[in-house]
Order: sequence, then C-alpha cells, then structure tokens
Amino acid sequence: MNEPTFADGPPMPLMVEGLIDATMLRQLFSDLASAATVTDVREKGGPRGYALPTELTPDLARDRLLSGLTRAVQVRYRFDSHEWTDTIVRMPTGYRVVRCRHDS
Repeated sequence: MNEPTFADGPPMPLMVEGLIDATMLRQLFSDLASAATVTDVREKGGPRGYALPTELTPDLARDRLLSGLTRAVQVRYRFDSHEWTDTIVRMPTGYRVVRCRHDS
C-alpha cells in the first residue's frame, strides 16, 4: 500500500475505514493481542475531544466499547514493521474503525 502524495507537501499517512459488528470488534482486539505489539490505548474524550491521557489496557478498552461505557478509543501498535493507529468509534449500527499507518 502506498501513501497518497501531494505536490505541495509530504506524503499523507495511509488511512482506511470500515464498519464492523461486535463479533468483529472482539476479533480485532484478539488479532492485536496475538499479532501486534500494542503501545498505547486511550479513550476518546468526546465528539470533538482528543484522546484522554489515561491509558487503558486493550481488554478494558474493548469491554468499555462493547458495554457502551465509552464512545471511542484509539489503539496504537506496531505490526509488520510499521506504526499503526486504529480509532474505533461506537455507532448505532456497529463500530466505525479508522486505521492509519504511520511511516517513518
């Protein structure tokens, strides 16, 4: 996958997004636990807020999303020699995942 480029600036990070259900959310966190190195998990502060400074465990973040106790979390991790951020937002019909690859 290549990062988009613009003539007047540096390359933009590669981003993809999708909608998943609760079963896929559980699988996402299971995949991260088995195949990636999670470096940071943060709860989003609200629709316009940034990630709160309090760190969560991946399991607690998953449980808080599934129970409706939090609106969104950001998970930073290393996989396949890249840094990644998944932002997961609880929606009425599932969970919106925005995945961003950060290249050096």
